[in-house]
Amino acid sequence: MPPRQAFNPKHIEEKCSRAGIDFWLASEIALALEEQLKEGLTEEELNDLILDELRRKDKESAKKFESHYKVYVRTTEGLLRSFNKDLISESLVKETNLAKKVCEEIADEVESDIRRLELKNVSAPLLREMVNSKLLERKYMQAKNMYTRIGLPIYDVNRIIEHSNMESPNPDAIHKAFGDTIAAEYALMKLLPEDASRAHLEGAIHIHDLPYFATRPVSLQSDLRWFFRKGVVSDGLGKVTSVAGPAKHPAVAISHAVRVLISGETHLSGGQSLDFFNFFLAPYTINLKDKEVKQLIQTFLYELTQILAVHGGKIATTTLNFEVETPPFLKKEKAVLPEGKIGQDTYLDYERESVRLLNIFLSSMAEGDYRGKPFTMPKIVLKVRDGAVPMSTEGHIDEFLKQNPLTILNLRKRGSNLNMIAPNQIIPPKGGKWHNTLRTGVLQEVNINLPRIALSSKEDDEFFSSLDSALENARDACKAKREIVDKRLHRDGTLPFLTQEFENEEYYSLDNAISIVSIVGLDNAVREYTGSDIARDLDSYRFAERVLAYINTKIGSFNEADSVNMGFGYLDAKNAGKRFAAINERKFEVKEVYPVNGFTHGSGAEWLRTEAQLQQNCHTAAKLLVPSEKKAQPQIYKLLKDDALSFTLLPRGEEK
Repeated sequence: MPPRQAFNPKHIEEKCSRAGIDFWLASEIALALEEQLKEGLTEEELNDLILDELRRKDKESAKKFESHYKVYVRTTEGLLRSFNKDLISESLVKETNLAKKVCEEIADEVESDIRRLELKNVSAPLLREMVNSKLLERKYMQAKNMYTRIGLPIYDVNRIIEHSNMESPNPDAIHKAFGDTIAAEYALMKLLPEDASRAHLEGAIHIHDLPYFATRPVSLQSDLRWFFRKGVVSDGLGKVTSVAGPAKHPAVAISHAVRVLISGETHLSGGQSLDFFNFFLAPYTINLKDKEVKQLIQTFLYELTQILAVHGGKIATTTLNFEVETPPFLKKEKAVLPEGKIGQDTYLDYERESVRLLNIFLSSMAEGDYRGKPFTMPKIVLKVRDGAVPMSTEGHIDEFLKQNPLTILNLRKRGSNLNMIAPNQIIPPKGGKWHNTLRTGVLQEVNINLPRIALSSKEDDEFFSSLDSALENARDACKAKREIVDKRLHRDGTLPFLTQEFENEEYYSLDNAISIVSIVGLDNAVREYTGSDIARDLDSYRFAERVLAYINTKIGSFNEADSVNMGFGYLDAKNAGKRFAAINERKFEVKEVYPVNGFTHGSGAEWLRTEAQLQQNCHTAAKLLVPSEKKAQPQIYKLLKDDALSFTLLPRGEEK
């Protein structure tokens, strides 16, 4: 509300004088209104009183006064208010670090410009732009950034509504497009360190999911056992949504799994997954027939892929991690049973049922929906540990691959457990404990534009100095995101699903969450810098190893000094690759295609082996796309047997 005050007659005389009113007439007006001034008025109310009195005494003078003072501002609340320069100075003091005197001087100048231009209606955005021009003239750049209004031109709003090319067109997607633009700009201008923001804009790095930078983590690896024991509260508190208790029956367990994924989706910018899906579900299905299990799996698939209520009306990006045998650490782990009970059974007792669940799940996805359309979600990950894939499962895999890609994680040389979240993020265990990969996730992902570094460097010192700078900017972005998520969790309470408690323990483990730094265009960068391909030239291969080792060492030093918990990954980053390629083409006039990973040159076993060896340098993700043609199978399984390598088998006909 505008402030009320007890004006004195002299104030009225001064206002009239500024509007060009005769002194004697101004004195008459002041005398006539003296009694009403004692009640306390706003500036707008005082102007109305003066104007009414002038109209009674001299209409021409009334027009002068109205022309001078009756300037209206359209506020962001959709209201029309009389212009008041004091509100400008007050907002400047509140929103910037400028001294009050400077703010008042700027407000005076803006008022003078409005009077000189004879403006009658001024929008709030225009008013801010006028103030920002004054800040620019005084070279108050930081204050200008703090005072800048974020928004969209009318043209862009119209284009989004009427001509947008959306994957899933719907009203919510249109509104999301508006919000995404504003939120991304806010992150770049307000939340990110200046150097990191500039590095992103210049294309040296790519900070993923900027529209969500201010509000949520990227991904989450949920633990079904928590909800099988506690029940499901979609909003985390039970204030808005209903509360479901521990599942007693298989259908309820499946329903809980879907609700967990949908609820988690509103708290994340990227994907999420359920690890040990077949093992944690097995105690609920062990007494069912194959036909009944298939019905449950189909219910899960349809429920998950028919809800378009999140992220602008898209299907939840979901990954399910399956085990083909009982992991060593689960052999003595007590299983969560129906009604949330924990008895004497361990998950080893459910190994056979878990394999059955896996096979039925693969078969159900291979069949597709009612029209035979393949299920695009969830993404399926198979974890292969000490033994080979069971013979009973291989046939189901072959059938599945006709319609869907399949990711295989080889954990032979990778500690106790790894979790893949969505198609491109892997969580390593912290402290060596397998369960530390659960109830946590990726806070932020940043890509490094390696070809840009190669194109702008002539010597090794220059190359690694530029790489150093990019990594430091990536670190600063990840540090900022960690602080933001901590605030959202524990200060603002805007992530209630993640902060819900059970047995005095918070669900989301921020301490175990990781930020991932990934590279794009390694093969392109090395070929540009050395003149040869990684897979065909030993010196080029060794240089690639130097680059990866340097990144690993640098990230390790960040984790020690800054406690940021970062990891180096080799991830699926199509959007970043396209953006980097376009920026590099404009800057260097070099047109290249940057693959997700792998090489643009080289093929066959040579390519696979080189890729596998290089990926040993990555500890948060090492993902390789290889064809699923039969002739490639021997090479694939030899790599699986010999190397710690995760890779994606593409459906036949999609090898590109």
